[in-house]
Amino acid sequence: MASLELYSKGASVWIPDPDAVWVSALLLQDYSPGKKHLPLQLTNGKYPVGSPSDLPPLGNPDILEGENDLTALSFLHEPAVLHNLRVRFLDYNSIYTYCGIVLVAINPYDQLPIYGEEVIDAYSGQDMADMEPHIFSVAEEAYRTMTREEKNQSIIISGESGSGKTVSAKFTMRYFAVVGGAAQQTSVEERVLASNPIMESIGNAKTTRNDNSSRFGKYIEIGFGRKGDIIGANMRTYLLEKSRVVFQASAERNYHIFYQLCASRELPEMRSFKLDAPEHFRYTNQGGDMQISGTDDLSDLERTRNAFTVLGVQPDQQMELFRILAAVLHLGNVNIQISGRSSDKGYIDAGDRSLAIFSKLLGVDGPQMAHWLCHRRLAVGGEMLIKPMSGQQAVGARDALAKHIYGQLFTWTVQRLNSALRSQRGKARSFIGVLDIYGFETFDRNSFEQFCINYANEKLQQQFNRHVFHLEQEEYIREELVWSRIEFSDNQQCINLIEAQLGLFDLLDEECRMPKGSDESWVRKLYDQHLTGKPHPHFRKPRMSNSAFIVLHFADTVQYECDGFLDKNRDTVFEELINILKASQVDMLYFTFLKFLVAELFQQQGNVSSVANGSVRSGKRATREHKLTVGFQFRQSLQMLMDTLNSTTPHYVRCIKPNDLKEPFLFDPGRTVQQLRACGVLETIRISAAGFPSRWTYEEFFSRYRLLLRGPQSLDQAQASCRQALPELIPDPDQFCFGKTKVFFRAGQVAFLERLRAEKLRVAAMIIQSRVRGWLARTRYTRICWATVTIQRYWRGALARRLALTLRYSKAALVIQKTYRMVVVRQLFLMIRQATITIQAFTRGTLERRRYRLLVAERAAVLLQARVRGWLARRAYRRVRAAVVFMQCCVRRRAARRELLKLKTEARSVEKYRELNKGMEVKLMQLQLRADQGVAPKCLCQKMIDKVVLVCVQAREGAALRETLQAEREATSAELQALKAVIQKLESQKHEKPHLSSICVFSRFLFFLVCVCAECVNQAVSQASAALGAALDEERRKYQGLLRDFTRLEQRYDNLREMSLLTEVDTHNHTTTQTLTHTHTHTHLQTKADCSGDQTHARSLCSAAVTALKAALKTIDSDELAPLTTDVSDLIRALSDLCIQAYQQLLSITEKHLQNIIVPALLESEIIPGLSGSAVKLVTSRKRAGSDPRAVGGDAPTMASVLRKLGALHTALSRQDLPPTQMEQAFHQLTYLISSSALNSLLLRKDMCCWSRGMQIRYNVSLLEEWLRSRGLQAGGAVATLEPLIQAVQLLQAGKKTEGDAQALVQTCTALSGQQIVKILTLYTPHSDLDERVTVNFIRTVQGLLKGRSDGHPQHLLMDVRRVFPVTFPYSPPSVLHAEQLVIPDSLKISFLRRV
Repeated sequence: MASLELYSKGASVWIPDPDAVWVSALLLQDYSPGKKHLPLQLTNGKYPVGSPSDLPPLGNPDILEGENDLTALSFLHEPAVLHNLRVRFLDYNSIYTYCGIVLVAINPYDQLPIYGEEVIDAYSGQDMADMEPHIFSVAEEAYRTMTREEKNQSIIISGESGSGKTVSAKFTMRYFAVVGGAAQQTSVEERVLASNPIMESIGNAKTTRNDNSSRFGKYIEIGFGRKGDIIGANMRTYLLEKSRVVFQASAERNYHIFYQLCASRELPEMRSFKLDAPEHFRYTNQGGDMQISGTDDLSDLERTRNAFTVLGVQPDQQMELFRILAAVLHLGNVNIQISGRSSDKGYIDAGDRSLAIFSKLLGVDGPQMAHWLCHRRLAVGGEMLIKPMSGQQAVGARDALAKHIYGQLFTWTVQRLNSALRSQRGKARSFIGVLDIYGFETFDRNSFEQFCINYANEKLQQQFNRHVFHLEQEEYIREELVWSRIEFSDNQQCINLIEAQLGLFDLLDEECRMPKGSDESWVRKLYDQHLTGKPHPHFRKPRMSNSAFIVLHFADTVQYECDGFLDKNRDTVFEELINILKASQVDMLYFTFLKFLVAELFQQQGNVSSVANGSVRSGKRATREHKLTVGFQFRQSLQMLMDTLNSTTPHYVRCIKPNDLKEPFLFDPGRTVQQLRACGVLETIRISAAGFPSRWTYEEFFSRYRLLLRGPQSLDQAQASCRQALPELIPDPDQFCFGKTKVFFRAGQVAFLERLRAEKLRVAAMIIQSRVRGWLARTRYTRICWATVTIQRYWRGALARRLALTLRYSKAALVIQKTYRMVVVRQLFLMIRQATITIQAFTRGTLERRRYRLLVAERAAVLLQARVRGWLARRAYRRVRAAVVFMQCCVRRRAARRELLKLKTEARSVEKYRELNKGMEVKLMQLQLRADQGVAPKCLCQKMIDKVVLVCVQAREGAALRETLQAEREATSAELQALKAVIQKLESQKHEKPHLSSICVFSRFLFFLVCVCAECVNQAVSQASAALGAALDEERRKYQGLLRDFTRLEQRYDNLREMSLLTEVDTHNHTTTQTLTHTHTHTHLQTKADCSGDQTHARSLCSAAVTALKAALKTIDSDELAPLTTDVSDLIRALSDLCIQAYQQLLSITEKHLQNIIVPALLESEIIPGLSGSAVKLVTSRKRAGSDPRAVGGDAPTMASVLRKLGALHTALSRQDLPPTQMEQAFHQLTYLISSSALNSLLLRKDMCCWSRGMQIRYNVSLLEEWLRSRGLQAGGAVATLEPLIQAVQLLQAGKKTEGDAQALVQTCTALSGQQIVKILTLYTPHSDLDERVTVNFIRTVQGLLKGRSDGHPQHLLMDVRRVFPVTFPYSPPSVLHAEQLVIPDSLKISFLRRV
């Protein structure tokens, strides 16, 4: 078979290992059938092989290492899955990996910057197959499928405790709240997100495996309207672990809410609860661990109370809730003592402090509570008897009451959340359910809770297996394949063992109905039913125990201890205690126990008055008690859940816990494999491997293996070529199958084709090498011949040169003799000349020394004169210096006064401006709150407008301050000119009197001081102006943001007003005619007032025009432009605000048009022909069932589409005579959006991170740069915003091997953050055999270099696409217009005015 041919020398195989589970090894020889050992490159060196079925699993090609979809692997088996997850988790820091329809999420135990709003924007609207695996990708797939097919969806999140299920569920709901909400977060989304901290506080606790473990399961249905917006939600809970209220194992804690209350005991409102530290309460100190590192219980309680407030729970109700919880803590401290002859009668001391506090908090009778905690009522022969209970029974009754109170409190909280999350806008059109449920659990001691949890996982695993099998069937039917049924492990027998007739649950309920039922008798019935007679294959009995049983689950074999099964299944509380609580004076408690609604998951058959999650035991045992057991309720709620999941399209998230030490990025292979087996990931792999796991489109297969095909090499005939060549390449027809659009392969066949391709390339390389070596040999022979001739030529030349050298030596001897004789005669001549020169020198020296003495005498006289003149000059200098000091004092005093005056003015203007601005923000928040509640008083809007006008006045004061600074600068310049004139006058006096040298020095020094002083004054003025300008720019940006919020609130107010007017249509129609008449009359009077010079009425007409323009902007269609050409000098501030609103709306419309075409045009379009077709990567990942096909061909957006949109905007702005500065600001904002959106998508798409795609993107960006430069828009920073994207493309194209390459990358990519650089290097994928993957050592080298770089970039992975740059509108005087030139818009409805 072809699979045996793959076991050749150098092949990679996986060998079992006790520590690492699987280790990789290389074959040293080819395998042939009959061999008993495989020689491996390992310590022992041999691997025993009995038959071909015992061969070790083969390793995948290196090109598939770190693949983001496990089903894309050529060999699908456990070691390949484990190795791929380890590589992605440790080497690439990628915690998410696809496994077909399952998203595998590994808990990093660290905070990662991959959940911000910029990441949500990057995944919103994108195809799941194109993006990197992420929890947001699954949420987006569910959301898109729901909106497209109008079918309900479910996201099933499961895993062990501590694997990150709760965090994944929170991020999923956050994604829906962002993409399913409006531009601003409405109250519905806020309430959905606010439910998380409440449920975490009352339902989560610290365990040995997780600091925030969910001790209940929940299913949240998020309802969506017709437009895809969230309109409501509903929550269902499953199997709260009530036993944790009264008992915690070592190193564990009770529910968080108890510790939060103890931490806030010093608050004034909490002092009445008489709380103490958690060490002093029995229900909180059993685990011995009171604190969780990194958490603050006091702040967590504040967050919980805020969430209650958001959900509409009033503070007094919250206090009643906390009162009941505090009473539970005090109930646990009630001391039950033992008395009597047999020392088994329990009683409570009358002065018990904890019981007194409990009774006071709940308003119950203390003695009655103490009596019925230690006594029970029995019915004997028609008479009622009261029997005392033993101390152990009394403790059990106390704990049962505490669990019952907490269970009812939990149920009431869930109902209160559901009522707050219920839709207020009608029935939801569809919903997305998020299931956060416990994973498979096995401990050293397993009890009733683990039994129910594992039963639920059996049901979910069965649904998962059948859904995966169903998807495989759909794929084969869609491709019209001839296929046989795929066998998969169905756990129906294990489920029947648990839930069928005479199953474990049935026998447990039957034993609970028995008067003297016990755990021992129940387990004996299990042995008799499932071991004697016909033994059940999934049931066993432990060898060393008669009080336990073993169930063979799909994930593991679990031994359950039967102690406590009956009590936990009954979950009873005595009726007398309930009656005492019913008599409580606390309204909240009365509501909880008398008027609560039974949760949907625990609906009972018939009209039965019961207590949720338990039963009430009275003197007469109820005949229907079996219907109230926890097991019965759990089975019914689980069946309802399965019906809901089967009616929706499921999406699966499997959370994996990488280690038990909670260490960040530590991978334990043993624990990971155990969870992969338990959560069904390996079962998905097995089902995929049983069929045709590898599937290629004919075009992809042709592009990859065209060198193996024969016949016409044309992409149009790819299917025919594949059908003709594959039977020759793979002789076994069962190993592949042809579909309509794809070719399917069995496991390992792609690796076999890769080997054939590599062999073909190797043979071709050998042929090329032989040709090249022959050419090199011929070239070498030619060079040798040429070298021989050259050597001969050079040798003959050397002999000739040697003869010539001999002749030269003979001639040189004659020359030497002649020269020697000449030297002897010359030396005699030089000796005589030297003696003559010496005599002359002595004579001349005597004459010069005589002359020197005369010069010394003359120099002494000159020195005396210089000292005298210096004394005179210093005396004049001291006088001048005194005058200069006096002048400096005057100048500095004057400058100090001006600086003080300027600082006082700045303090009065800027601080007041900021204070008013802060007040305005508060008013805006109040206005938004009232608008959300449906009450938007018009007077409040008027006050807001007044505040905006006041802020504008402060802006004018800032402008006046600038004018004052300019005036001061001009005054300083005038003084400088005056001083320069004085200096010139002194210079002229110097020329007239040259002997006054001291005055000249003084004038020059004075000029230098004046220049220095002037420079200091100018520098101080410039710095003050710059600081003031920066403050004004910041305040302008805040003001524009507040104006944007104000406009949005005004829009919401108008919408609410229009909704309220819908009910008054008749009244409105009745008054329409009268309103128009008044408007006509009023406008006519205003026109007359304008002609007569009445300014008040004229201003009111202008205000009406501005209001009409605002209304036109609010009702404008997104495809139209509304040019603003009106100018009213009296309302310049209102028109300025209107300009800002129009500018922001114009950019919003353009960004909406560009948003959907940026990524396809800039990243996916192929303008350079043939660039990507020549390099095809080995990609076998399948598309998801719900993914939308991308537009191809002429329908796909290109750069021409983007440039066309930008050109239309540029043309529209040019026609409106927009100033160049505003146009540059607009395109600066748009290019930032383009760059950030493209870069964010690039950082999340592995298929885009390759050399060829980088070349294509760089060309697309160059087209945009050329377009901006051709319009003259590069000066406003539009081109500079493209720099991060350009550097990212350069990073794809640069070398990535040596340390020098790493240094060059760090020095070049200055606009990218360190995380972005590392992410691109991690995602870089070679798309051809000529390229190589970036090694882990190179990435670590780059990380080390990035640590020493301080570039000031924020360490965020993605750019903020919602960033808005502040805009400034310089004032330009309007041109003079006549009345005949005015064009009055029809929307103003003043066409009835006549010209005067």
